[in-house]
Amino acid sequence: MTKPIIGITSGFVKLSNFSEGDYAHQDYITSLIKAGAVPLILPIAPGPCVDQYAELCDGFLLSGGCDVNPQYFGEDPSPGCGVFDTERDEAEFQLVRLAIKKSKPVFGICRGLQVMNVALGGTLIQDIPSELDHPIQHEQKVPRRQGSHRVSLEKETQLYKVLKEQESIVVNSLHHQSIDRLGDGLRTAAFSSDGIIEAIDMTDNGLLMGVQWHPESMTAGGSELMLDLFKHFVDTCKEMKQANSEV
Repeated sequence: MTKPIIGITSGFVKLSNFSEGDYAHQDYITSLIKAGAVPLILPIAPGPCVDQYAELCDGFLLSGGCDVNPQYFGEDPSPGCGVFDTERDEAEFQLVRLAIKKSKPVFGICRGLQVMNVALGGTLIQDIPSELDHPIQHEQKVPRRQGSHRVSLEKETQLYKVLKEQESIVVNSLHHQSIDRLGDGLRTAAFSSDGIIEAIDMTDNGLLMGVQWHPESMTAGGSELMLDLFKHFVDTCKEMKQANSEV
């Protein structure tokens, strides 16, 4: 069987008046290749292009990046809300819903987990430091390939099984927003000591999984446990590609 093609969503970066464009961190690419996939960076694009993305790719990795526009979960921006990209939000919401419709796996990382949640009707905490009474440090000061805090895993979830049924693990952390109310069909798969939802999956199938940390950078730093997340995702893409081809 040919390797599955995994579309990686991108953000827009402007380095100067002479250098700007779509961007995805190299660690996503490295991790997917290690896991046996062919990575493909997807530029932010209008709806018809997203329709084609959904046909072209066997699965999707929703990458990290800027904040989600709070208008999509019925709120105005709080003082702590950062920069958002409405065009990217709309493209990724569309991609999540098309992937579910077409039974194609989605792996959301950091912002990607938040996008999945909002696409399915959930809400976000716009700024953890200003909205939680006693938050831990979620924007770590150490390099991104190092873990910084623990998360507890919920038993009987997909994530718990993939991560060798460990009750807790150490993860890295580079975010200031997080899930507030869960979207339709989603459940908590991990949480931090201050109550922040750190991972989700779907209750009725194994096609959607999201984590709030950055396993791609821990994988690039040598973590075999985090590589298992990518292997599981890529294997699921292979299985669904085969199943869809037989329909």
